[in-house]
Amino acid sequence: MEQRFCQHNMPHPFYAVGWKGTWLPFLASIAFTRGVIICLARPLSDGLFAAWVRFLSHGFLTVFGLLLYAWSLAHLAPTGLPPIHHWWAKVFMFFNLCMLGMHVLPLPNLLMGECLKRYQPFKAWMQVYIRWMREKRMLMVATLLAASPLLDGLLGAWFIYPVYGELATWATKF
Repeated sequence: MEQRFCQHNMPHPFYAVGWKGTWLPFLASIAFTRGVIICLARPLSDGLFAAWVRFLSHGFLTVFGLLLYAWSLAHLAPTGLPPIHHWWAKVFMFFNLCMLGMHVLPLPNLLMGECLKRYQPFKAWMQVYIRWMREKRMLMVATLLAASPLLDGLLGAWFIYPVYGELATWATKF
């Protein structure tokens, strides 16, 4: 969706997670059994519009996962087979809800950055800040966040798990 709405060519389908900086935070989150999925995405384009496109696309996929899970509950698996389609639909819904939560985090910072970028005195400072954030220091900050329970406490307890519980309840009522 980002490729279509922002009119950028994508080099390959796994471009967003296909770089070495993705794996260090991901492995840290696995090693410290963090429940929230974390990765450093490599977006095709910068800016607030592209961030909204990513946010809304994961929101759409979360709703699609909810509908898929509700549909799978209405269609039982054949006799003797485990209900794998229930599990895959729940994982699809939960993963996209996690990514939706991960896209909520940078939106206030992006909005403030877009506002500050318009003012002349802040342009030089913003360029220094952007260069600093793109260096390897940001990779270490993301790795420490993935290993700490901060994201689980903030995103998981206050956003992802309550919303996931409501969505799973709604799916059983369809």
